[in-house]
Amino acid sequence: MWSNKGNLKIIGGISFVVLLIFFSFFPDLIVSHEKAPTLMLDDSGNVIAKPPYSPMELPPFGTNNIGEPLLYNLLAGAKYTILFVTIVCLFRFIISSALALIYAFYIHRFKNLVQRAVEIAYIIPPVIIVFFLLAPMLFVFQENSLQFMLLLAFVLIGIGTPPLALLIGDEIKGELQMDYIKIARLQGVSNFYIFKKHIWRIIKPRIGTFFIQNNIQLLLLLIHLGVLGIFIGGSRQINMTEETSVLLSITNEWGGLIGSSYKEFLHHPWIVLAPLFSFMLLILLLKIILSGIEASTKIK
Repeated sequence: MWSNKGNLKIIGGISFVVLLIFFSFFPDLIVSHEKAPTLMLDDSGNVIAKPPYSPMELPPFGTNNIGEPLLYNLLAGAKYTILFVTIVCLFRFIISSALALIYAFYIHRFKNLVQRAVEIAYIIPPVIIVFFLLAPMLFVFQENSLQFMLLLAFVLIGIGTPPLALLIGDEIKGELQMDYIKIARLQGVSNFYIFKKHIWRIIKPRIGTFFIQNNIQLLLLLIHLGVLGIFIGGSRQINMTEETSVLLSITNEWGGLIGSSYKEFLHHPWIVLAPLFSFMLLILLLKIILSGIEASTKIK
Protein backbone atom coordinates (compact mmCIF):
# COMPACT_ATOMS: atom_id res chain seq x y z
CA MET A 1 0.00 0.00 0.00
CA TRP A 2 2.72 2.46 1.02
CA SER A 3 4.77 1.60 -2.04
CA ASN A 4 1.83 2.38 -4.32
CA LYS A 5 1.18 5.62 -2.45
CA GLY A 6 4.83 6.59 -2.81
CA ASN A 7 4.80 5.83 -6.53
CA LEU A 8 1.66 7.96 -6.97
CA LYS A 9 3.39 10.90 -5.28
CA ILE A 10 6.42 10.52 -7.52
CA ILE A 11 4.38 10.20 -10.72
CA GLY A 12 2.00 13.00 -9.73
CA GLY A 13 4.78 15.42 -8.76
CA ILE A 14 6.86 14.73 -11.87
CA SER A 15 3.77 15.02 -14.10
CA PHE A 16 2.98 18.51 -12.79
CA VAL A 17 6.58 19.62 -13.28
CA VAL A 18 6.69 18.23 -16.83
CA LEU A 19 3.36 19.91 -17.61
CA LEU A 20 4.72 23.20 -16.33
CA ILE A 21 7.81 22.86 -18.53
CA PHE A 22 5.63 22.05 -21.56
CA PHE A 23 3.49 25.17 -21.15
CA SER A 24 6.66 27.17 -20.51
CA PHE A 25 7.74 26.46 -24.10
CA PHE A 26 4.26 27.44 -25.36
CA PRO A 27 3.00 30.13 -22.94
CA ASP A 28 0.81 31.67 -25.64
CA LEU A 29 -1.50 28.67 -25.28
CA ILE A 30 -2.55 30.08 -21.91
CA VAL A 31 -1.97 33.84 -21.98
CA SER A 32 -1.13 36.46 -24.58
CA HIS A 33 2.28 38.11 -24.61
CA GLU A 34 0.83 41.49 -25.56
CA LYS A 35 1.68 44.29 -23.18
CA ALA A 36 -1.13 45.95 -21.28
CA PRO A 37 -2.19 49.42 -22.46
CA THR A 38 -0.10 52.32 -21.22
CA LEU A 39 -3.15 53.83 -19.55
CA MET A 40 -6.47 52.35 -18.44
CA LEU A 41 -9.42 54.67 -19.07
CA ASP A 42 -13.00 54.62 -17.88
CA ASP A 43 -16.03 55.25 -20.09
CA SER A 44 -15.58 58.99 -19.68
CA GLY A 45 -11.98 58.88 -20.83
CA ASN A 46 -10.52 59.50 -17.40
CA VAL A 47 -7.33 57.71 -16.40
CA ILE A 48 -8.12 55.15 -13.70
CA ALA A 49 -4.93 53.07 -13.71
CA LYS A 50 -1.50 52.65 -15.26
CA PRO A 51 1.22 49.98 -15.09
CA PRO A 52 1.90 48.08 -13.01
CA TYR A 53 -1.68 46.80 -13.05
CA SER A 54 -2.89 44.82 -10.05
CA PRO A 55 -4.50 41.36 -10.34
CA MET A 56 -7.87 43.04 -9.84
CA GLU A 57 -7.26 45.39 -12.76
CA LEU A 58 -5.72 42.80 -15.08
CA PRO A 59 -6.38 39.21 -13.92
CA PRO A 60 -5.04 36.79 -12.98
CA PHE A 61 -1.67 38.06 -11.67
CA GLY A 62 -1.48 41.64 -12.93
CA THR A 63 1.56 43.12 -14.71
CA ASN A 64 5.05 44.33 -13.94
CA ASN A 65 6.24 47.94 -14.17
CA ILE A 66 6.40 47.96 -17.97
CA GLY A 67 3.00 46.32 -18.48
CA GLU A 68 4.12 42.74 -19.20
CA PRO A 69 1.62 40.13 -17.95
CA LEU A 70 3.13 38.37 -14.94
CA LEU A 71 1.50 35.06 -15.83
CA TYR A 72 3.24 35.07 -19.21
CA ASN A 73 6.60 35.94 -17.65
CA LEU A 74 6.19 33.20 -15.05
CA LEU A 75 5.35 30.60 -17.67
CA ALA A 76 8.12 31.73 -20.03
CA GLY A 77 10.68 31.71 -17.22
CA ALA A 78 9.68 28.34 -15.76
CA LYS A 79 11.72 26.34 -18.28
CA TYR A 80 14.88 28.30 -17.51
CA THR A 81 14.36 27.95 -13.77
CA ILE A 82 13.51 24.24 -13.73
CA LEU A 83 15.82 22.99 -16.48
CA PHE A 84 18.76 25.10 -15.31
CA VAL A 85 18.47 23.75 -11.75
CA THR A 86 18.00 20.17 -12.99
CA ILE A 87 21.00 20.30 -15.34
CA VAL A 88 23.27 21.91 -12.73
CA CYS A 89 22.28 19.26 -10.16
CA LEU A 90 22.77 16.49 -12.72
CA PHE A 91 26.33 17.61 -13.48
CA ARG A 92 26.97 18.00 -9.76
CA PHE A 93 25.96 14.38 -9.23
CA ILE A 94 27.99 13.02 -12.13
CA ILE A 95 31.17 14.75 -10.94
CA SER A 96 30.44 14.16 -7.25
CA SER A 97 29.82 10.45 -7.77
CA ALA A 98 33.21 10.03 -9.45
CA LEU A 99 34.96 11.98 -6.68
CA ALA A 100 32.99 10.09 -4.01
CA LEU A 101 34.24 6.74 -5.32
CA ILE A 102 37.84 7.95 -5.19
CA TYR A 103 37.27 9.36 -1.69
CA ALA A 104 35.56 6.21 -0.37
CA PHE A 105 37.80 3.54 -1.89
CA TYR A 106 41.22 5.15 -2.08
CA ILE A 107 41.50 8.06 0.38
CA HIS A 108 41.98 6.68 3.87
CA ARG A 109 44.94 8.42 5.46
CA PHE A 110 43.77 11.92 4.46
CA LYS A 111 40.05 11.39 5.13
CA ASN A 112 39.89 13.80 8.08
CA LEU A 113 41.97 16.37 6.22
CA VAL A 114 39.57 16.32 3.25
CA GLN A 115 36.55 16.67 5.54
CA ARG A 116 38.03 19.61 7.42
CA ALA A 117 39.11 21.33 4.21
CA VAL A 118 35.57 21.15 2.80
CA GLU A 119 34.03 22.31 6.09
CA ILE A 120 36.37 25.29 6.34
CA ALA A 121 35.80 26.24 2.69
CA TYR A 122 32.03 26.43 3.28
CA ILE A 123 32.07 28.62 6.37
CA ILE A 124 31.24 31.44 3.95
CA PRO A 125 27.67 30.98 2.60
CA PRO A 126 27.63 29.87 -1.07
CA VAL A 127 25.48 32.84 -2.07
CA ILE A 128 28.26 35.23 -0.99
CA ILE A 129 30.88 33.23 -2.90
CA VAL A 130 28.78 33.23 -6.09
CA PHE A 131 28.04 36.94 -5.77
CA PHE A 132 31.69 37.99 -5.43
CA LEU A 133 32.72 35.71 -8.29
CA LEU A 134 30.02 36.83 -10.73
CA ALA A 135 29.17 40.42 -9.80
CA PRO A 136 32.18 41.79 -11.73
CA MET A 137 31.06 39.77 -14.77
CA LEU A 138 27.58 41.31 -14.97
CA PHE A 139 28.63 44.20 -17.18
CA VAL A 140 30.84 42.01 -19.37
CA PHE A 141 28.06 39.53 -20.22
CA GLN A 142 25.08 41.88 -20.04
CA GLU A 143 24.31 41.50 -23.74
CA ASN A 144 25.04 37.75 -23.96
CA SER A 145 22.58 35.76 -21.88
CA LEU A 146 23.87 32.33 -22.96
CA GLN A 147 27.49 32.98 -21.95
CA PHE A 148 26.47 34.34 -18.55
CA MET A 149 24.12 31.38 -18.04
CA LEU A 150 26.96 28.95 -18.76
CA LEU A 151 29.30 30.85 -16.45
CA LEU A 152 26.72 30.81 -13.65
CA ALA A 153 26.14 27.09 -14.18
CA PHE A 154 29.89 26.42 -14.06
CA VAL A 155 30.26 28.33 -10.77
CA LEU A 156 27.22 26.65 -9.17
CA ILE A 157 28.47 23.21 -10.21
CA GLY A 158 31.90 24.04 -8.79
CA ILE A 159 30.72 25.21 -5.38
CA GLY A 160 28.13 22.44 -5.00
CA THR A 161 30.28 19.47 -5.97
CA PRO A 162 32.71 19.11 -3.00
CA PRO A 163 30.11 18.83 -0.18
CA LEU A 164 27.95 16.53 -2.30
CA ALA A 165 30.94 14.30 -3.09
CA LEU A 166 31.73 14.16 0.61
CA LEU A 167 28.11 13.26 1.44
CA ILE A 168 27.95 10.43 -1.12
CA GLY A 169 31.46 9.31 -0.21
CA ASP A 170 30.56 9.03 3.48
CA GLU A 171 27.51 6.95 2.54
CA ILE A 172 29.74 4.57 0.58
CA LYS A 173 32.34 4.47 3.36
CA GLY A 174 29.62 3.56 5.84
CA GLU A 175 28.60 0.57 3.73
CA LEU A 176 32.23 -0.49 3.28
CA GLN A 177 32.43 -1.03 7.05
CA MET A 178 29.82 -3.79 6.92
CA ASP A 179 31.14 -7.25 7.81
CA TYR A 180 30.16 -8.91 4.54
CA ILE A 181 32.06 -6.24 2.59
CA LYS A 182 35.16 -6.79 4.71
CA ILE A 183 34.93 -10.54 4.12
CA ALA A 184 34.58 -9.99 0.36
CA ARG A 185 37.69 -7.79 0.37
CA LEU A 186 39.68 -10.41 2.27
CA GLN A 187 38.73 -12.88 -0.45
CA GLY A 188 40.31 -10.62 -3.06
CA VAL A 189 37.09 -9.23 -4.60
CA SER A 190 37.76 -6.05 -6.63
CA ASN A 191 36.45 -2.63 -5.64
CA PHE A 192 34.48 -2.44 -8.90
CA TYR A 193 32.69 -5.71 -8.14
CA ILE A 194 31.95 -4.63 -4.55
CA PHE A 195 30.47 -1.35 -5.77
CA LYS A 196 28.46 -2.94 -8.57
CA LYS A 197 27.04 -5.88 -6.61
CA HIS A 198 26.68 -4.45 -3.11
CA ILE A 199 27.22 -0.72 -2.65
CA TRP A 200 25.23 0.59 -5.63
CA ARG A 201 22.19 -1.51 -4.74
CA ILE A 202 22.13 0.00 -1.26
CA ILE A 203 22.87 3.66 -2.01
CA LYS A 204 20.83 3.90 -5.23
CA PRO A 205 17.57 4.86 -3.42
CA ARG A 206 19.43 7.51 -1.41
CA ILE A 207 20.81 9.10 -4.58
CA GLY A 208 17.25 10.04 -5.60
CA THR A 209 16.70 11.64 -2.19
CA PHE A 210 19.98 13.57 -2.39
CA PHE A 211 19.16 14.75 -5.93
CA ILE A 212 15.76 16.21 -4.99
CA GLN A 213 17.19 17.81 -1.85
CA ASN A 214 19.93 19.36 -3.96
CA ASN A 215 17.34 20.76 -6.37
CA ILE A 216 15.44 22.38 -3.49
CA GLN A 217 18.62 23.90 -2.05
CA LEU A 218 19.58 25.31 -5.44
CA LEU A 219 16.13 26.85 -5.93
CA LEU A 220 16.46 28.65 -2.59
CA LEU A 221 19.94 29.80 -3.62
CA LEU A 222 18.52 31.27 -6.85
CA ILE A 223 16.11 33.41 -4.82
CA HIS A 224 19.01 34.85 -2.82
CA LEU A 225 21.07 35.41 -5.97
CA GLY A 226 18.11 37.13 -7.61
CA VAL A 227 17.87 39.63 -4.76
CA LEU A 228 21.60 40.29 -5.20
CA GLY A 229 21.09 40.95 -8.92
CA ILE A 230 22.52 37.66 -10.26
CA PHE A 231 19.98 36.36 -12.82
CA ILE A 232 20.07 33.22 -14.95
CA GLY A 233 20.94 34.53 -18.41
CA GLY A 234 21.78 38.04 -17.25
CA SER A 235 19.70 41.22 -17.09
CA ARG A 236 18.31 43.96 -19.32
CA GLN A 237 17.89 47.60 -18.38
CA ILE A 238 14.61 49.30 -19.24
CA ASN A 239 14.36 53.09 -19.02
CA MET A 240 11.09 54.12 -17.38
CA THR A 241 11.75 57.85 -17.51
CA GLU A 242 14.77 60.03 -18.22
CA GLU A 243 15.84 59.64 -14.60
CA THR A 244 14.66 56.15 -13.60
CA SER A 245 15.22 52.68 -15.00
CA VAL A 246 14.50 49.09 -13.98
CA LEU A 247 16.68 46.00 -14.29
CA LEU A 248 14.77 42.97 -15.60
CA SER A 249 15.74 39.36 -16.18
CA ILE A 250 16.41 38.51 -19.83
CA THR A 251 15.05 34.98 -19.44
CA ASN A 252 12.27 35.79 -16.93
CA GLU A 253 13.59 33.06 -14.61
CA TRP A 254 11.83 33.26 -11.27
CA GLY A 255 14.80 34.34 -9.15
CA GLY A 256 15.31 37.24 -11.54
CA LEU A 257 11.62 38.18 -11.36
CA ILE A 258 11.95 38.46 -7.58
CA GLY A 259 15.30 40.21 -7.69
CA SER A 260 14.18 42.81 -10.22
CA SER A 261 11.09 43.80 -8.23
CA TYR A 262 11.62 43.14 -4.52
CA LYS A 263 11.88 46.90 -3.92
CA GLU A 264 8.29 47.17 -5.16
CA PHE A 265 6.95 44.89 -2.43
CA LEU A 266 5.41 47.62 -0.27
CA HIS A 267 3.77 49.46 -3.18
CA HIS A 268 3.02 46.66 -5.66
CA PRO A 269 3.33 43.39 -3.70
CA TRP A 270 1.85 41.16 -6.43
CA ILE A 271 4.95 41.65 -8.62
CA VAL A 272 7.07 39.94 -5.95
CA LEU A 273 4.48 37.52 -4.57
CA ALA A 274 3.68 35.92 -7.94
CA PRO A 275 7.20 34.50 -8.55
CA LEU A 276 7.64 33.83 -4.84
CA PHE A 277 4.50 31.67 -4.72
CA SER A 278 5.67 29.98 -7.94
CA PHE A 279 8.90 29.01 -6.18
CA MET A 280 6.87 27.74 -3.23
CA LEU A 281 4.67 25.64 -5.54
CA LEU A 282 7.69 24.14 -7.30
CA ILE A 283 9.41 23.34 -4.00
CA LEU A 284 6.15 21.78 -2.75
CA LEU A 285 6.04 19.55 -5.84
CA LEU A 286 9.65 18.51 -5.21
CA LYS A 287 8.78 17.81 -1.57
CA ILE A 288 5.93 15.57 -2.74
CA ILE A 289 8.32 13.70 -5.06
CA LEU A 290 10.83 13.42 -2.20
CA SER A 291 8.12 12.08 0.11
CA GLY A 292 7.19 9.52 -2.53
CA ILE A 293 10.81 8.38 -2.92
CA GLU A 294 11.19 8.00 0.84
CA ALA A 295 7.89 6.09 1.13
CA SER A 296 8.90 3.74 -1.69
CA THR A 297 12.37 3.03 -0.30
CA LYS A 298 11.04 2.25 3.18
CA ILE A 299 9.28 -0.80 1.77
CA LYS A 300 12.47 -2.07 0.19
